[in-house]
Amino acid sequence: MNTRRRSPPAAPSPTRRRLAALSGLALATLPPWTRVLAAQPDKALRKVRVGMLDSLSEAPALIAYEQGYFKEEGLDVEFVSFSNTADMVAPLSARQLDVASGAPTLALFNGALRGLPFKLVADKGRNSPGHGFNALVVRKDLVDSGRVKGIGDIKGMKVATPSRHSPMELQLDMALRTAGLGLNDVGFEQLAFPSMVAALANKAVDAALMIEPLVTVVSQRQIGARLLGFDQTSPEFQIAGIIYGPSLTQADSDVGRKWMVAYVRGIRDYLDSLDGRGSRDVTERALSRHIEVFKNQELLKKVVYPGFNPDGYLNLQTIKDSMAWYAGLGLLKTQPRLTDLVDYRYLDHALDRLGRKGPRQGVN
Repeated sequence: MNTRRRSPPAAPSPTRRRLAALSGLALATLPPWTRVLAAQPDKALRKVRVGMLDSLSEAPALIAYEQGYFKEEGLDVEFVSFSNTADMVAPLSARQLDVASGAPTLALFNGALRGLPFKLVADKGRNSPGHGFNALVVRKDLVDSGRVKGIGDIKGMKVATPSRHSPMELQLDMALRTAGLGLNDVGFEQLAFPSMVAALANKAVDAALMIEPLVTVVSQRQIGARLLGFDQTSPEFQIAGIIYGPSLTQADSDVGRKWMVAYVRGIRDYLDSLDGRGSRDVTERALSRHIEVFKNQELLKKVVYPGFNPDGYLNLQTIKDSMAWYAGLGLLKTQPRLTDLVDYRYLDHALDRLGRKGPRQGVN
């Protein structure tokens, strides 16, 4: 585990200091967003440790950090880098981490059945249309030769997967079904994402289930080609979610509410930066300052970024579909209740302060 301690952001601007000095009556007349900007941090900032996967989907949290939103809520956020979600479980359980992230996996569902005090609380990236952050990549020579033109052409080929029965395999299954195929029509080689690059180059595999920025990297190196982004065959699929551990779900829910206010503001800044309503530099600067691979500014300009719900809500249908898929494979004997997995209280508190972009959603 590589711990990265971050310096706190710069002091609030004079404008924010003036807003903070307004009387309670004056603040009450301001719109919700302005009132949030005027929130003052506690004199003693509360430390919050956040597990990070060095992924593009970290952007909203990193933007919230860089913009000083966490500090405005009285929080001193420290990001801790992990290579995978599984490594976050022990420190999250021991309250050494407060916030983590994870995909709707078999491990998460079984954890809910065992009563582990973890809750999915917000969106952390999805395959919105045009945001195929994860994709099926095929060796470039197979595409150039015309051997592979579409998803149906990978029948009988060996596909690199980050782990067996992962959500990415579910997305591949959904893509294969469009061609009348299934997972039994391909072979699998389990490899870590970075190892997939060499495997494609050495022709050890024919295709790979990859995430950005590696999808762009293999394309730039002429090793592989994006056959399809999974936004085409499983649109709005929930790639990952924010997870709160027991230090927030059982001990200090107020900190969880404050963290969520800052995070949702980060989501909205992120979306604004991608659709032209804000500066793209906001996202690129946050990622490049905190994640080594994204110090390459040219790479950041070419990758496909994940989508997010502007209110931070999860795609609960994805979670239902994932549980049904695992049950169909005989790997999940009992499906946990959504209320044992998801808790929107923190998000709803944040949206009550910030205002909603869409309708209020429940866990059902």
